[in-house]
Order: sequence, then C-alpha cells, then structure tokens
Amino acid sequence: MPRVDSILIQVLCHATEDEEKVMKAVENIIGSEAMEKASVISQSLTGHYGDPILFIKLTIDDSKIAERALARILSNLSEYDLQEILRERSKLGKHGGKIYLRFDKQAAYLGSFRIMDKDPVKVQVNIRGKVEKLLEKLMGEKT
Repeated sequence: MPRVDSILIQVLCHATEDEEKVMKAVENIIGSEAMEKASVISQSLTGHYGDPILFIKLTIDDSKIAERALARILSNLSEYDLQEILRERSKLGKHGGKIYLRFDKQAAYLGSFRIMDKDPVKVQVNIRGKVEKLLEKLMGEKT
C-alpha cells in the first residue's frame, strides 16, 4: 500500500520579507497540524549583494500527518496542476518516488495554491510505493 514517508519544505526569507508572514504562507500550504509537528531548522545566509537571507527548512517525519498535508495540498490544486505533477514534477523509483512542488509564496500567504518556480515555497514529498496509486487513494476520482 503506497504511503507518504515524509515531507521536506524549504523556503527563503529575504531581508525585505517578514519571517512570520513567510511561515504563515508555509502553514497555509501544509496546514496547522503539520506545521505544529514539523521540525524547523533555519540558517542565516548572505545574498549576492550582501543582504541577509534566512533559509528555513521544515521536515514532517510523521507519515500520517505528512499524508494529510499532501491530501490538503492536492485538494487545493486544479486538475491541470495535478496532471502537471504526474507528468513533470514526479520522480518515480523502483520502491517509491518523490513529488516536487513549488508554490508562489505571496499567493500562499493569501491562501491560494499557485505553482510557481520563482522564489517559491519548495515542497518535496517522499513516497513509498507507486506515486500514481497514492494520488488515486488521496484524490479518488479527481486524478
């Protein structure tokens, strides 16, 4: 039976951004339960022009909470985005796979799920078993 093993979220908080708002954007994507259970590590970096950047990494290792977070994400995506995930943003292996998602940080803060590659909230879902079967299980007829 396929299942979500873990979720890794990575996001940059630039000097011009409010860290609380960036974290709220992450919470809007994965949900408050997953946010509470996530382990958070942050690291201070220096940007190209010497500006401070905070690199934030969250890990959700609880399989059940991670699966509920993925179900939340999938339920907020359009049919087009779901097909894009299967075609372009999944890496399938022999015993599982990964789904790579990148969400618009500002849209996520406002509660909208929009896939965007520029300065995103990066979400990596690690899956045991067939990705397609898991998506079918979580989405039913939508996939």
